[in-house]
Amino acid sequence: MERGALFAVAIPLIAFKIWFAILLMSYAPNKDTATWIAATHWPLLIVLALLIGPGIAVFRLMRARARRDRLRRAEWMIETPSEGPTSALASRPQWSVWETVSRLEGRE
Repeated sequence: MERGALFAVAIPLIAFKIWFAILLMSYAPNKDTATWIAATHWPLLIVLALLIGPGIAVFRLMRARARRDRLRRAEWMIETPSEGPTSALASRPQWSVWETVSRLEGRE
């Protein structure tokens, strides 16, 4: 399963569950409501607790990769490309068609 599809389903479900608990506590703030929320939301707390460790690791990995990319660009003095494949570096051919034809015909 793709990670994007998983997040597209999991994030709205978790957000709705948290929003519903807040809404419920704001309309009926008593001990019975808190007990009901604790009884029905404990799996969510366990899942979120288990995801914190890998989430921190992924965040640190992304930060390290971004830093490595910045250092590599600074070391080799590479310009930062613009957004997308239409950047000046990506869309410009290596040489023009005229130069290619001239080389093939032997006129340099």
